Amino acid sequence: MLYSDVFRELARRKARYLVVGGFAVNLLGAARLSMDLDIMVDLAPDNMAGLVAAMESLGFVPRQPVETADLLSPMKREEWIREKRAVVFSFVDDGFRSVDVFLKNPVDFEAAYQGRVMFEMDGAPVACASAGDIITMKRIAGRPRDLEDIAHLEKLRDKEGRHGA
Repeated sequence: MLYSDVFRELARRKARYLVVGGFAVNLLGAARLSMDLDIMVDLAPDNMAGLVAAMESLGFVPRQPVETADLLSPMKREEWIREKRAVVFSFVDDGFRSVDVFLKNPVDFEAAYQGRVMFEMDGAPVACASAGDIITMKRIAGRPRDLEDIAHLEKLRDKEGRHGA
């Protein structure tokens, strides 16, 4: 599958992450075209180092002309948020794949990680944020596409009888 090597490498390096965004909406059961992979990660230094090592080992590079190692610096991440109004750090490979990593998590990572939903893709474990956490993040973003995703996820939860999930 499109990102199974990414999930496999993140698992190999024990990097704690959660799939969010359109890819997560697909995993949770709603049809949604999404070519990029949005992830929220544990921003602890050791975890970030594992994430960066995983991306580099797969040939991903920053979309912007910055050093990959700068992602490890909380001060540099805050500078990008403040000065460039950046929300994510984008990695791209030499093909068409893009992995966007939140610079600042929109919800509490630890709580979201505890409520994660696990999937498997080509033998690789995939950690996905719960529908409830995805809905919360999409409400924060509030773009028209996010509102559509919320409607689809809420229909799925109602259909499955999971009103609080």
